[in-house]
This record gives sequence, structure tokens and C-alpha cells, in this order.
Amino acid sequence: MLDEASEELSVADRLAEWQQGDFTTDCNEFLFCSPPFDEEDEGAVFSADVEEEHQGLCVISQTCDIVRDPEKTTVSYVTVCPLVELKAAHLSAVGKGEVPRFGMLAGAPENLVVDFTRAMSVKKDLLVEWSRQRGCPRELDLQNFARSLERFYGRFGFPDKFNACMDTFRIAVNKKYGKGSDFGKSLRSISEFRVFPHAAWENTEGVSITILAILKEPENREVRDVEVIRKELNDQASKISWSEPFSPSDPVLRIATLHELSAAEYINTYPLELNALSFAKRYREEG
Repeated sequence: MLDEASEELSVADRLAEWQQGDFTTDCNEFLFCSPPFDEEDEGAVFSADVEEEHQGLCVISQTCDIVRDPEKTTVSYVTVCPLVELKAAHLSAVGKGEVPRFGMLAGAPENLVVDFTRAMSVKKDLLVEWSRQRGCPRELDLQNFARSLERFYGRFGFPDKFNACMDTFRIAVNKKYGKGSDFGKSLRSISEFRVFPHAAWENTEGVSITILAILKEPENREVRDVEVIRKELNDQASKISWSEPFSPSDPVLRIATLHELSAAEYINTYPLELNALSFAKRYREEG
């Protein structure tokens, strides 16, 4: 909890010390809403379970919203998520970007991650009563955490049938991304994959698909010859098992740099979430 010197500061002054990604481990138990135990009792009210398993709470609100004085604005709450402890195997999967529901904090105790699926609001007056710990010591850490939030909350919900079509491609990318093969090197020369549907997603008569592979800048590619990259990716794209209403356009794969795309072309495509090319990988510190 706060020391005497901190208690003399105003709420606004204490809020100024907080930023997105900061956390506390002294918030004790919390109440989470739970459904009635008896599902047959339609008149039963929701109950509140005491949560004692979490290891703390992390603030996921943007810093600009955190620091706003609750007495001068209508922003009197912040959004927090629990810190939970994971085993080593699960932590490895989170680090590889395979479990987007969890976010990693550079400044958090060992084995603790943020569970984005259990967000809730608390008043700022309560927040400043907790002992603050810095979750993102460097600007790079802040960027990585913000992008993990963006990845979890900003993912596009592709139709289930389309996701099923992409399974073989997704598995191949994740399996070969770190390998020394031409395919692995070609994947590491791509910044992201995006999808363009040539009709509305809900069109039952048919939706042809173009997969857009956006190249990194030339100096950051492991394969300099674009034709080698094109061949490797086309070989894998040809193995996609399509099912109605989805089908491959001709050609199914387009390779381009950001400089070659118009803003409209980029905005009208959808990011294809592939774990090996996730934010967790793409924005990790080099070296």
C-alpha cells in the first residue's frame, strides 16, 4: 500500500505516475460475477465469486486515459486484467505468439502474464491506493504490450469455413518459420499476410480469395530474390484445401511491398493471423 508521503498527494498527482502496463500485487482478492449454480432456476440472480488465484492486476487502459483527473473529466475508471501464473511450457507458447489471450510484461515477476479475457473496471480512487510497479520499463516494452492488446482485441473474425481452409497453410507457416530451408527464409522475408475476398464474406454463391504477402524492406529479407520467395509461397498456397463457398483467385497469391500497395488496397484486406508472424514475433527486440 501507499506510504505516508504518497497519501498526501492528490488522486490526480498519483495517477500521473501510472502508465499502461503498470501492475500491482497488493490488491488482494476480487469479486467476479458468476451465473447461478442452479441452471433450472430461471429466477436466480447472478452471484459474485471471490477470486483469490490471481497474482495481481495490470492496467490495460491507455496512459492518456489513466492520467486524466477523475474530478475534471468523466473518465473515472480504468480497465484492469488479472496477472496469472503459467507453467514453463505455457509461457513458451505465449512467447511464440501462440496464445494471444495472454500478454507478457517485461517487468512482471517470473512466470506471470496478463489474462486479457478477464478485463474489468475499477475506480481511479482505488487504483492509486495500490503500490504501483512498472510493467514496461522501456519504450520498446510499451510498444510490445500495446501491440499484444491490439492483436487480441483487434483480430478480425473470419468465417469458420474459411479458417478451416487456412489450416494447412497456417500449420506450415508455424512449423517452418524458424527453419533454414528456402521456405523458412522466405517466410522470414515477409512482414505479414493479408486476405482479400472478392465478394462479401457472407456471399453463399462463392467468394474467391487472394492471399497478399507483404515483403519486408530489402535489407531485412533473408531471401533477396523475390522470385524464389514467390515460388516457395506459391508451392505452399497450392496445397490449401478449399471448400465452398471459398475458392482461390487466379493467382491465389500476390507478393508486394507496402510501397507498391495503395492505401485502399491495404485497408480493404484483412490481416491473416499466423502465430509465427504475430506481433509477439514481429516486434521482438533484435540482437
